[in-house]
Amino acid sequence: MSPSVEASCGGHITLLFAIDKSARLKRSQGSRGTGFTINHGVLVSLTLHTDEVLAPKRTMVGMEPDASSPRRSNERSTVTVDDADGGNRSETALYMDYIQACRNATLLREHEYIDVQVTLQCPTSQGFGMSAAGLVALGRAIHAATRRGTTVQYEKLAHRIEREHGAGLGDVLGLSVGGVELRIQPGAPGWPGQAVSFGLEAPLLLVWDAAEARHTSLYIDDPDWQNLITKAGEASLATLRTGAWNAGRWSEVLNESRNFADASGMLAEAERAAVYDAVMEEVGQIGLQATCAVRLCMLGSSVVVLPRRVDDLPTEEELIRLENELNRRGLGTLLSGFAPTTRRH
Repeated sequence: MSPSVEASCGGHITLLFAIDKSARLKRSQGSRGTGFTINHGVLVSLTLHTDEVLAPKRTMVGMEPDASSPRRSNERSTVTVDDADGGNRSETALYMDYIQACRNATLLREHEYIDVQVTLQCPTSQGFGMSAAGLVALGRAIHAATRRGTTVQYEKLAHRIEREHGAGLGDVLGLSVGGVELRIQPGAPGWPGQAVSFGLEAPLLLVWDAAEARHTSLYIDDPDWQNLITKAGEASLATLRTGAWNAGRWSEVLNESRNFADASGMLAEAERAAVYDAVMEEVGQIGLQATCAVRLCMLGSSVVVLPRRVDDLPTEEELIRLENELNRRGLGTLLSGFAPTTRRH
């Protein structure tokens, strides 16, 4: 019987960052910055199949095993992707490339193939780290089905495939530590990427304009945007890199993320500013400005409503009331929460 497994990974939101694509190797490219993981992300169901025709034959005394067929079983793997609205997405190249990378690393064998069902809980191209979360979740599912390799191996492959597809620079590194992270060195988890994190238990509200999706490559591949983003990111990181990284730094994270949004020019874009202004207006009308802060999600047309202080949290009921008002304005919303930090074994 073919084993079936399920795995998941929450999304990742970057609040500020500095781009570093100078390295030739994809594993060394990435970003420094800060962000956090969320509870909602990507669910993966996977069934592992074995092709007995391609399976290695046991050597018997005095006999050589039959040669296996040269046909690559990866051609038989299938990936189905359902988006957050329940529709089917035709773009599966990201996942198929990851499967091939796992095969090249012998984490999947030539006589094995997989059927994968991917379910996205958040919209794509809105700064919620869905491509990174999808790859990490797929890696966790392959790991659970085969019991081969280590968590870091699968994360390193996810980072490389992300870079090859021009997607997030630091999402996989952030997901590797969970919680609220500070990415100190760019690159793949384990090495050369380095990050630290702290935990924060609180509800949060994602808000986006579905008509104004943004792909990361529009910014990180543009020289002018690269310069603006990196200059603003390094200025904020100069403050955040000093001292211990713990929940006592949350107010600094909020301050520097607002500074970054202004200095980088992100808040000056009309479509993004429209979402921000609409949410700020509703927060003020409901009277949540004392407990809630609104920050841009890099790099979508989206914002996240966050607790202003770790000791005075908005309630889920208050955020649901805000959510209802924003839905009346035609904005997409999702009530979620901070995901916990990742504990390595």
